Amino acid sequence: MGLVTAAIPFFLLAVLIELALDRWRGWGLYRLNDAIGSLGAGILSRILGLVRVGILVLIYIPLYQWLQPVYQSLGISWSLENPWHLVLAVIAYDFCYYWKHRISHEINIFWAEHLVHHQSEDYNLTTALRQSSDLVPLGWIFYLPLLLIGMPWELLVTAGAIDLIYQFWVHTQKFPKVRWMEWILVTPSNHRVHHAQNKVYVDRNYGGVLIIWDRLFGTYQEELTEEPCIYGVRKPLNTFDPLAANLQHFRRMWLDAVYTKNWKEKLTLWFRATGYRPADAEAAMPVPSGDLDNFHRFDPTIARGLRWYALAQHLIYSAATLALLQYSKTLGYGTTALLVLMLVVGLVVNGRILDGEGRTRLWELGRLIALFAALPLLPQAIWAAVAGYSLVSAALWWRLVFARKDDTVTSVSH
Repeated sequence: MGLVTAAIPFFLLAVLIELALDRWRGWGLYRLNDAIGSLGAGILSRILGLVRVGILVLIYIPLYQWLQPVYQSLGISWSLENPWHLVLAVIAYDFCYYWKHRISHEINIFWAEHLVHHQSEDYNLTTALRQSSDLVPLGWIFYLPLLLIGMPWELLVTAGAIDLIYQFWVHTQKFPKVRWMEWILVTPSNHRVHHAQNKVYVDRNYGGVLIIWDRLFGTYQEELTEEPCIYGVRKPLNTFDPLAANLQHFRRMWLDAVYTKNWKEKLTLWFRATGYRPADAEAAMPVPSGDLDNFHRFDPTIARGLRWYALAQHLIYSAATLALLQYSKTLGYGTTALLVLMLVVGLVVNGRILDGEGRTRLWELGRLIALFAALPLLPQAIWAAVAGYSLVSAALWWRLVFARKDDTVTSVSH
């Protein structure tokens, strides 16, 4: 089990603690729909990783093995057991991460992947778990320079996991500035800046663990008392569907490439500055940016029963994901892929339920029927659990949307 997978239960425990404090103190940091949307994106990211091989693995390991005689001749030898080697590895990894993160904000196709992490219009610990699914994986390019210092694959993976795990805690609004930390480390304060869409804050504070890279390369911005952070992206997602979240910018670029008549634009818009659009495509299909002076979060009102149903489904998907991550190596690839597909469909439909999408009345019923029909394709050990889940969920769904109308609740506003 990898470090990140092992840390997931602790992440979820921290989320529950922050949520409990939020409700007790009345901070208003959490909305059910946004939290489920972020956590759903995190689940999607983890489960899709089970059905693909990372490109970095395929390229880095052979190159490292090819260069190993050179490392030996130069006396370069890293060890996971040496704590100083691990510290140096994290620093080197974080330097590469800074440039990966910075380019992800500056070039269209890289932003299409990274955008997912910024779509949440709330800022709490669930935002940390809102990760891209790397549908078009390109980030591996930025870690190849670590071959120049002979970093072995095992140390690279460990350093990357530490870098990612560290970044979890900085996604909170309730940790104040600590002056000495602001100069060296990425803190909640300077990472709040990174997630804000205010003009003064956009494209600042890219570090993962160390903020010194931003200070060195001119991308640092302090959080200002007179300028409260407004979270989210200028062109809002307006759905809690995690698959749509991953496709948002790719879809926009594809439509622009199809629409524009200029072949040079069709081929190059993917690699232009973030937000660049061909003039003819932009004129025909304008996508206005949000008005920060009159900012309103996407927060559709749905029936109370549907909110509870969506929460219950999300908890089931979370438990199923943890189990799948734990036991995927004992399953065949086909079985794993089928289980991943079922979870993806569930996450998409659940997000659309929270959107108030009317077509989910039939989509959710169809999903449950298909799941029950697929029982013979699943491991026999889970037949009873899946059958019981399908029947109980179908009965609840029928009662909620077909048998009667539930009371509605007013959306949470802050």
